[in-house]
Amino acid sequence: MKKVFLFTILALAAFTTSAQEIWIEAAAKGGYGISFLHNANIIDDDSYNYKITPTYGFGAKLAVNFGPYHGISIDGMYNTLGQDFEYDLATVQDNQNEISWKSIDAYLLYRYTRNRVFLELGPMYSFVQEVKQTDAGFELANASDFYEQNYLSGVFGWGGYLAGSETFSLVLGMRLHYGLTDFINSDGQNLGLPNVTANYTDYKKSRPAFVQVMMEFNFGIGRFAKAQCSKRMQFFRARRR
Repeated sequence: MKKVFLFTILALAAFTTSAQEIWIEAAAKGGYGISFLHNANIIDDDSYNYKITPTYGFGAKLAVNFGPYHGISIDGMYNTLGQDFEYDLATVQDNQNEISWKSIDAYLLYRYTRNRVFLELGPMYSFVQEVKQTDAGFELANASDFYEQNYLSGVFGWGGYLAGSETFSLVLGMRLHYGLTDFINSDGQNLGLPNVTANYTDYKKSRPAFVQVMMEFNFGIGRFAKAQCSKRMQFFRARRR
């Protein structure tokens, strides 16, 4: 994480030096999609099946845009995620293993915008608030104790600006998230999570992943522009990019 923040500071300094204008925006946003807990052992297990599991979240962002193309934003989202499985045993068919968790997610994203279309990329750090797991009708007591309290993910997104005015823009996009670290801690690994009914030869990490369609409501706060004579920064009212 220190390298990420160092890179961000250097990027901010470079953009600030070269940009003729700096735009500041705030936004409210929400997302809905599908979540996934990727585990290679379960994927290869014919007795286990992944089920489509919805995800949704809401939050806000603060963005600094350097000229017409480049921007860096800090996003905060409260997401509800999960993964439902269906599996068979020798004696019982169609068992359900359901895992759900809630997290506060902090994003640090670079966004490139051109012709009202954008791409964005960066890390997301998750603060897990609560984990619940029910397997074959039995709830795992204190499930949060067997999962990590924090994990790191990579994020890639794209989208476009649908409409706007002088100080407001409506944005529709999509984000892909993939966990870079294991979601299950050492106690959970000893218990055999997320699938306690099988003894796999090799342990495989469980990585949270999800995709969301995002709706973003941007509000311009203001802009700074370099005066041609003195090169000092002057503040103006917000204007749509």
